Amino acid sequence: MPTTQSTPSLVGFPEVSFSASLFAGLTEAENLSIDSGFAVVSNPHASGGRYLQATAATSRAGGVFEGPVGLYDINLSYFDETDGVSHMEVLVNGAVVVAFDWDATGGDAIVTKASAAVTSIAGLVLAPGDVIELRGMADGGEPLRTDAIEILASATPAVGESFVIEAEDLQILSGFSIASNGAASGDQTLQHVGGGTARASYTVQQAGSFDLAIGYFDETDGASWMQVLVNGTVVADWAWDATGGAAIASTASKASEVIEGLALGLGDVIELRGQGDGGEPLRVDYLEFTAVANGPNGPTPPQGTLDLWYTRGAEVYVALNDGSGAFTEVDTGLAAGGSLRAVDMDGDGDLDFLRVEVADPFPLPDPSSYTDDFEFVVETTVYENDGSGGFSVVATDTTSYWTGVYGWPAEDVRRAWQILEVGEAGDIDGDGDVDFVGASWLGNELLLFDNNGDDSFSLSVLPIPSEHFFAGELSEGGNYIRLADMNDDGLLDLLLSVAWETSSTQVIINDGAGNFDWVGRYGGSDDGNSTEIPADLDGDGDLDVLYVAISDGGGINTYINDGTGASDSYGPWFPKGELNGIGGLQIADFDGDGALEMVNASIQSSSEDLDPGLRVFEFPVEDGMIDIVVDKLDPSIVGQITAQGDFDGDGDIDLILRASGTPIGAAPYLLLNDGNANFTAVPTGLADFDETYGWQRAGEFAELLVA
Repeated sequence: MPTTQSTPSLVGFPEVSFSASLFAGLTEAENLSIDSGFAVVSNPHASGGRYLQATAATSRAGGVFEGPVGLYDINLSYFDETDGVSHMEVLVNGAVVVAFDWDATGGDAIVTKASAAVTSIAGLVLAPGDVIELRGMADGGEPLRTDAIEILASATPAVGESFVIEAEDLQILSGFSIASNGAASGDQTLQHVGGGTARASYTVQQAGSFDLAIGYFDETDGASWMQVLVNGTVVADWAWDATGGAAIASTASKASEVIEGLALGLGDVIELRGQGDGGEPLRVDYLEFTAVANGPNGPTPPQGTLDLWYTRGAEVYVALNDGSGAFTEVDTGLAAGGSLRAVDMDGDGDLDFLRVEVADPFPLPDPSSYTDDFEFVVETTVYENDGSGGFSVVATDTTSYWTGVYGWPAEDVRRAWQILEVGEAGDIDGDGDVDFVGASWLGNELLLFDNNGDDSFSLSVLPIPSEHFFAGELSEGGNYIRLADMNDDGLLDLLLSVAWETSSTQVIINDGAGNFDWVGRYGGSDDGNSTEIPADLDGDGDLDVLYVAISDGGGINTYINDGTGASDSYGPWFPKGELNGIGGLQIADFDGDGALEMVNASIQSSSEDLDPGLRVFEFPVEDGMIDIVVDKLDPSIVGQITAQGDFDGDGDIDLILRASGTPIGAAPYLLLNDGNANFTAVPTGLADFDETYGWQRAGEFAELLVA
């Protein structure tokens, strides 16, 4: 797709450094740096009231591009008069990208609107620091009058067309440096310089579906690893473990990893994360985007064939999907006790299980006597997936948590979760392995369990931001921590949900150096928040939070992020009155329009005039204000929405429903999406659950990618 480049025909100009800056958008020609042969002349027909005009046989002007790396079109505006045939060349970094004659036969022999013309150069990859240069030669009565340069993001390439972003032009977030290498496509690579995880990112400017190829050097003297993430979700994860090739970065060690059918939206952030090993310092060469057909136009759907996991009674089950949405239940043999998290612990692309338990400490020491330091033992077990839904223990560990046992609340502690309530698991410190967080009501502390790289854990105790809490302490009603990158720095931050007594969720930002800073909170209903879903509701590129407030003041609410994690504005809520018993919610681009929708099938309230059924909600934004509105209602589908994903492999997002018995019968159903957020209920064939809420969770337990 990029324009063919060639050497210039207008030569003899000296070396020069242009000081003018060009950004995406319009730059008036008179604001370029003039090297020679041009002068600025006023004229009412020019876009800015002035243009460049030749004062010599040859002329030269230019500037330095300072926008983000991406695929762009350049539109050059000028006056093509009929009394001469001037010649111009546009160069990028010294190579001609277009050369053309000003040879119009219509229009005027003077500067008028009739002689205004535009030449476009399509499909140029520009990076910060690229030099854009105009070289021209006037002819006859046509003195090369040049009006403006406009730089615009290109349209999505046609199917089969490609463009390449050099790795050295990505935004380096941490751990990478640029190194020269003659075997690389642009004679340079990104290279891990040691220490923590290396990270670099690219912001998408062309929405569509692409096969994304990552070019790199897979050398034989190490086994590096890399992940590719889109908006914080892993879409590829692999080891650089070649045994052939070469031990140096050469043509023999060149390799590529292709992620097929990646659906990208405007503003999506693609991040490379990895770590070098041995003599292989994670040399990344390029990203090649090849447009493909039939991809959804919204956020990236989960990759791979999605399975389910759930508990029934005291057992853990997985339901393996054949790729069409037909499931086969497998008893894993795992007990349902403790806190169980499904996460890819070993980086092989399927989901394993992490179990966290507090060893039975009861009875506790007498709280009426003073016990300053009592040891609680936290046990962790990692169960590795064999790729077919079978699991075996590969790591066990114990970590000590010391805290006092005296007075209140020790006198009311009866359950292990009051000592440690386990939150979500993820790579909190950015070193490539899975950590987890928790909160202790007994100790009134937050607990960070850092993975040492071998699935053993080291404990760090974090103080709570008590000045922002009701009564200044954690709640006996529960203290659950979710993880989300709220300030878009590539690090997982904490969303600490404190229940009961007009409580709220605290937004706590991770600085990557072990420090966590409070920036905001949301909630305030009588009993706190339940469901909380981080998502970019207003389409501005950062994560907001949709949450359900419960009890007095209950309803669906939103926390709108200003980009730092703090509140940007007062968010909308639904309905305008009070609503409880909301149940499960799911958020995704269900209709392929590039914006998010929310789905629920359990809302019912006569006082708010809300009939039962499956509702699809939209989040329209007008004049900078976001709203929550019901787009459609299907009264034939009622129950709890428990999971989402592309279960039938057709590129849109389906749902899992635990029907409530009316009107389709109590059982788990697959809700197949037609691509427009219209759903058809298909029985999964799985047995119903004894629990009131039998939550199924989507993930990949067979030999494909993690969802």
